[in-house]
Amino acid sequence: MTPHVISLASALALATVSLFPGQVLAQASGSSGASPAYVSQQPANEWRAGVFIGEAVHNTAGETVGDINDLVFDRAGQISTAVIAVGGFLGVGEKWIGVPFTTLTFDVGKNGERVIVVALSKEDLATAPKFKTTEETTFDRVKNKAVDLGNKARDEAVDLKDRALKKVDDMRTGETKQ
Repeated sequence: MTPHVISLASALALATVSLFPGQVLAQASGSSGASPAYVSQQPANEWRAGVFIGEAVHNTAGETVGDINDLVFDRAGQISTAVIAVGGFLGVGEKWIGVPFTTLTFDVGKNGERVIVVALSKEDLATAPKFKTTEETTFDRVKNKAVDLGNKARDEAVDLKDRALKKVDDMRTGETKQ
């Protein structure tokens, strides 16, 4: 083959891979004959991340010091950090504190419930540095959008109220323009 034909054939092959990467990958993975591994039931010695969110966190004195607000996973899929929300009321005014997940211990309460314990006092958590996230969840984006829309609606309502008061004032003084 001439170099021109080889270049054209190479470009066509690359274009095919670029245009249909899923198809090429599916064909490549299907040729191995290996089937994926599935897990059909949660293992008894493992916990779902979702059951931790919102769970109370206690200190070693048994006081509730906050609740789990989030869990951070490392690239290997291991939980590295527990984010504890402390202070505030109903999520307003709370502060997020990150602690290594390995500092948490898990006990069983009087009624068989899971009790999450961190060996830190309320004062320790109050003076701890605030945890900063570097990515947004879908919930964060929706919440921020709702806050933005609420602020916009409030601003428009204030503007409408001011215009209505001006109109009423104009009508009272007889200065209404027609």
